[in-house]
Amino acid sequence: MNESIAIIVLTFNGLAYTRECLQSIAGLRGERPAVYVVDNASVDGTAEAIEREFGNSVTLLRNPSNLLYAGGNNVGIRRALEDGHTGILLLNNDTYVAVDFLEQLQQAHQEKPHAILVPKIYYASEPDVLWYAGGTANLRRAQFYHRGIREKDTGQFDAFEPTDWATGCALFAPPEIFETVGLLDVALGLYNEDVDFCLRAKAANFEIYYVPSARVWHKVSAAVGGNLSWKKLSLKWRSLRILLRKHLPDPWERASALLDFIVSEPFRAAARYLQKDS
Repeated sequence: MNESIAIIVLTFNGLAYTRECLQSIAGLRGERPAVYVVDNASVDGTAEAIEREFGNSVTLLRNPSNLLYAGGNNVGIRRALEDGHTGILLLNNDTYVAVDFLEQLQQAHQEKPHAILVPKIYYASEPDVLWYAGGTANLRRAQFYHRGIREKDTGQFDAFEPTDWATGCALFAPPEIFETVGLLDVALGLYNEDVDFCLRAKAANFEIYYVPSARVWHKVSAAVGGNLSWKKLSLKWRSLRILLRKHLPDPWERASALLDFIVSEPFRAAARYLQKDS
């Protein structure tokens, strides 16, 4: 058994983002993680530049085509499982981490060795404003929220505690969870893969914990044109319908959840626009 944590960074035509992410990982204190960069068939020279600039400090896995979030990360997860790591962290390439990030995550892992863990995440554009401080979920209303989103961090969400779901932006899990519930579901396309994975894990009696002492900064939705782009909204709608088919077998409950989403989402989108979310 390899006693190190594996960090999986998925990239697609995102050299500048990926470079900054890897530089922040290189600056981590404490135990050195194994870093797997999974390239989803970039055409901007990302893979070649990462190989040239980071060399043997990362393991570069090249996919022959763009496998999207779930498929691309699954390539890295399978390799990390084969290599026998004691923990696997999925980390968006458009993030950077605090120097003590891994130390804090490992401490939480020692306390809750069988749980999914998720850090506190800020907007990179506003480094003291929260993007994620735990997740709340209501499946029957098709509502999956980030607690504390757009709030200035004043310590109001500093408790290490259970949470409903962990965002795939920075999701840590021990190998046993992947081995029990499976990998990410590629059928979802893009979005809600993290919610689906967490729902499956909770159904198998695994816990999910929010770790506020572990901190990440995120360039929100950089890969799909911004938080209110039509592309993002259409992708979310498609994946939501698939998610509800999986976890709400009753067609009336599913229809009610979708109706709730249709009615309430425009108001939430308008609120996000008025707040000038990046």
